[in-house]
Amino acid sequence: MIKKLSLIFIFSIILNASILDNKIESLIGSSEFNENKGLIEFLFKNANNFYINDRVNYIAVMEKLKENGLLKVGLNSPKEVFITFKISDDPVKSMKIISDSLTTLGYYHYFTKNLFYDEYKTLTWTISLKTEAAIDPLMLSKELAKNSCQLIDIKQEGYIKWMYVIDTSYSTLSDTQVITNNERVDFRKPLTPYFIKVSNAKSIKIISKWSNQWFPQVVFYDKHLSILNIIKENNKKSSLQLEIPEGTTYIKIDDLYTLANISRGLSVIIKE
Repeated sequence: MIKKLSLIFIFSIILNASILDNKIESLIGSSEFNENKGLIEFLFKNANNFYINDRVNYIAVMEKLKENGLLKVGLNSPKEVFITFKISDDPVKSMKIISDSLTTLGYYHYFTKNLFYDEYKTLTWTISLKTEAAIDPLMLSKELAKNSCQLIDIKQEGYIKWMYVIDTSYSTLSDTQVITNNERVDFRKPLTPYFIKVSNAKSIKIISKWSNQWFPQVVFYDKHLSILNIIKENNKKSSLQLEIPEGTTYIKIDDLYTLANISRGLSVIIKE
């Protein structure tokens, strides 16, 4: 029995090492992999250390590769780079998470080349951008991880084509402000619309600060980021009290015309 368990353990180590080699080759390319095979074998000799919950821990793998100069994203000249995201769940929320992650990394100008939602409820989104260096997959992976998105696979081809397969079944929006019931929160000058998260809330009161010229636009979303209701006011308001639709998880608070109208900030009170 002990011998059998030992054989299973050894087989598991060999299998994990083989899978890890394939993933590393997909990340850095066959040429780079073959050229540095000895170093890679040394760096990843304890293959099981680069797994988490039976999946390759891509962040740990890429950190090790980057530390040793093996994760390269620079290009010889500006080129059009294509990035494809395959997303498992909540397509609308997932696209927001990816867009926000790209924005955080300084990528504002990209174009959608393809957007497809198949019968298996998998969203495939391909974007392109002109750049002298591909998006750093380690930095992007860390941004996605902040939103509880788990990487299943990453592949690159010639540093100009990248594909990320992402499990978003447990994704969250990390940039939201969680507000508990009966709590008052004072928001400062916004750079983007306020985005808050609530639970079992019945009403919201929003108070505009002195000297604002607020024309309210409030959007209520469910946990999948599907819109439940939109409130727009063409008249300037000093405060606004609204019922929160059942099933609301997220609320976006904005100005109908420009964020400059609420440059002094807003206060928000949630009631159960």
